[in-house]
Amino acid sequence: MAKQTEKQTRYGKSAFIRAPEYAKDRLLLEVLLDESRTYTKEEVDSLLSEWKAKEVQ
Repeated sequence: MAKQTEKQTRYGKSAFIRAPEYAKDRLLLEVLLDESRTYTKEEVDSLLSEWKAKEVQ
């Protein structure tokens, strides 16, 4: 198990929805993020990029 050298800050869904840097993805964040969980910025960026990379069916 790797040691975590720096603590990553976790935020709730509403913090990401209100953040100016995620303004263009607010609707998508409403759907992807769970209200009862917290996320790091890296986790949210990863979720967004994975969703955007999916092929349209």
